[in-house]
Amino acid sequence: MFRRYLIAVFMMLVISSVAFAQIDKIAIFYESVGWIGADPAKAAGDAIAKDVKVANEIVILNDADMATFAKANTKDGNFDVIITFGYFPVSLYTPGNAQKDDSVGELFLQGGDMIFNTADYIFYVTQGGGANGDTGLKNMTNSNFDCWTDGTTNKPTALGLKYAPSLPASFTAPRCLKKDQIEADPDWDVEVIFADNGANNMDPVIIRNNKNGGRVGIAFQVADDNMPRGAVMTEIINNYLGANVTAVKPAEKATATWGQIKGF
Repeated sequence: MFRRYLIAVFMMLVISSVAFAQIDKIAIFYESVGWIGADPAKAAGDAIAKDVKVANEIVILNDADMATFAKANTKDGNFDVIITFGYFPVSLYTPGNAQKDDSVGELFLQGGDMIFNTADYIFYVTQGGGANGDTGLKNMTNSNFDCWTDGTTNKPTALGLKYAPSLPASFTAPRCLKKDQIEADPDWDVEVIFADNGANNMDPVIIRNNKNGGRVGIAFQVADDNMPRGAVMTEIINNYLGANVTAVKPAEKATATWGQIKGF
């Protein structure tokens, strides 16, 4: 009887230590944008803030406050997300790739969190225009990834139809992540493809670092104000991240193991 009680307590501790499929905080940044208009970005960002139901807190921040958010939520045991609209905040990564390693943004990713971008090439545009160029993505992910896929047309995958039903039947996707590059990198995996060109070019997509758990997501990296960014990004967050991502808070981990309890 006492052994059964201990097993029940242990299982309760394990269950309580995991934040099941729950994002802690989301920070949305549209103070500056790239490749789309300010008004469409604001409309999409506001829609995400209104319609996402799987986060404990959603905030819309300016550039200076993005660094404060990232620092406060790096390696805190929770899963947090930063959303950008084609412009990467100066406070997260010094323009011109002046800080190749250990920028505020990179440390946020390496802490097991996620950066989710739409509109222009991720990490490319910042103060001074395209000051980071394609080196921004390479530095932020410590990889050789690029998003040069002009002429690509993407269609939803089966998982895209399942998780993001607002995806158009087909759309121009000139700045995709490339499946072969992700698969060739031992540190990164393709987590979920929502749309692709039937081959190598993926957008929307989420990739995940298999060492630190950091995620990079893109959706509609295209210069088109009319893409359903708000609806699709909301669906990806609610239906995919909300159902598939968990975070374990280190301070709440059970100290006993199942073997210890079983052998009591």
